[in-house]
Amino acid sequence: MVKTGPERSTVVLSLLLALVVGALAYVLLRPGNDDTSARRDALEAATTAAIDLTTYDHDHLDRDFAWVDDRATASFAKEYAAANKPLRAIITKLEAHAVGTVVEASATMQDSSRAKVLLFVDQTITNGTDDKTRTERNRVVMSMVKRDGTWLVDDVELR
Repeated sequence: MVKTGPERSTVVLSLLLALVVGALAYVLLRPGNDDTSARRDALEAATTAAIDLTTYDHDHLDRDFAWVDDRATASFAKEYAAANKPLRAIITKLEAHAVGTVVEASATMQDSSRAKVLLFVDQTITNGTDDKTRTERNRVVMSMVKRDGTWLVDDVELR
């Protein structure tokens, strides 16, 4: 039986709607073609950086602080080096050791190459001179930028 009139129009409209919805779903959900992938990558890079930022041992500070050379912008690397200069003496004197753990994190995209990441970071610090341990609960906002395919730390704010 061949459909005519209003029945045929309804079928055609239904097919067109299904095609539009399918095409839209394909475009929005295709891996690597949406902001979900970029957000996930920025979140992963920020999480790794937050752990590296809050983890160190007095015996190998140069190695522990070197992460910034490859995973931060030049401006942040300069700020980081300046901030760590006075801390090195304190960490060494106290024979301190710290381990950072990201408890929770969330990223929001500002555009395809810039993201803000909120991280809840617990840092367990042990003072080696008296074996006292304390845990600091840090709230960090990390600004991330994507350059040459790599997400870099551009700024860190403690809240």
